[in-house]
Amino acid sequence: MLPFLATDIAENLRIALSSQTLWTNIAKTVIFILLGFLFTKKKWLPDATGSVLTKFVMGVCLPCLAFCSFMKDFTISEGIGAITSFVLGFVFYVLFILLGKLIFIWVKDQNKRTVLAILFAFGSTTFFGYPLVDALYKGTAAGNYFNIMNVAYRVFLYSYAYIVIAGISFGKKKRGEEIVEDGKPAASIGVASVLKKVFLNPILIATFAGLLLWVLQAIPGSGFITTDPYTGAALKTGVAFWRLDVTVPWVYKAADTLGGLSSTIILFAIGCTLGKGSVKSAATDKYAWIYTAIKVFLAPAVALGLLFAAEAIGKACGYNEFITIELVNASVFTWLVPPATVAVGYCINFDREKEMASHISLISTFGAVVGVIVWVIVLAVINSVGYFPAIVTA
Repeated sequence: MLPFLATDIAENLRIALSSQTLWTNIAKTVIFILLGFLFTKKKWLPDATGSVLTKFVMGVCLPCLAFCSFMKDFTISEGIGAITSFVLGFVFYVLFILLGKLIFIWVKDQNKRTVLAILFAFGSTTFFGYPLVDALYKGTAAGNYFNIMNVAYRVFLYSYAYIVIAGISFGKKKRGEEIVEDGKPAASIGVASVLKKVFLNPILIATFAGLLLWVLQAIPGSGFITTDPYTGAALKTGVAFWRLDVTVPWVYKAADTLGGLSSTIILFAIGCTLGKGSVKSAATDKYAWIYTAIKVFLAPAVALGLLFAAEAIGKACGYNEFITIELVNASVFTWLVPPATVAVGYCINFDREKEMASHISLISTFGAVVGVIVWVIVLAVINSVGYFPAIVTA
């Protein structure tokens, strides 16, 4: 026992577990979810509270959070990380779509197998993951990398996942016209509708706008010196006029405050969702438990293993900053979160194992709360080991 305690792993674990920030963030996560659960179970709030809060966050808070996260200095190392995140996002989603089909190949019912694979590949990254990453790793590039990686998520969620769950075959009728979305038969939803869902998403628009303004700071001569209007003293050099946090701080502060509300409101809304579900019914669904174990523990482990392999290849090639710890944090949280609410909505809308999908959403949300605690500690240990380089931002 004593030799083990003397190892670097034991020391790194001790450091991680003694972090006040770590336990503060874990406590906030659990407390806010429990408050939402309690208020809903006690019927102290209207039934629609969770959905109203979610719409507000998705339509206002998260776009503000996404945009404001890019209001900072551009660096070459972060630029490389952003490109890596963007490419890895598409690579990961293709791999996890295929992996989902392989993992659930043992399920005999084809409908169940299809739904399980889709819910495995597409987690609730916007609703659950992004606010958590921002809260846990604020001040680092993890939030930006998470957002950039999820460009691929939104592209595949509103195209591939939609087509598979709806059973769409373009130009042909599929699964009957009695199933409708937005007043249209499912079979009539075409490419234009899918593209509209992808590119008119306010969070995606805010992400691209913020990313573009962030990258444009790399243009030589784009910066200027800002001065204190009262004293004339220089406040900041090399800041582009589109850096709203410096040029129009009153606008930025309002947007940043709205973005900062995301994690608190979302965690409370998650609790509301849990409080409305039938825990007893979901607890007897074996697929919900199997899915939760795979999604919360296996999927992040696979993502982490791929990143270790990628960094090992980078080091072997003489490049030691290919995969940063911020990208690792973002990737692990991308895969441990419960299924995307949009994907579950597809299942309900198109009557594809909607009971099972609802049970999975409920049980895996409980599981994700536990998973957050476990993986935050694991990531803290990995961070203290120093295998992945860190890029701390202002």
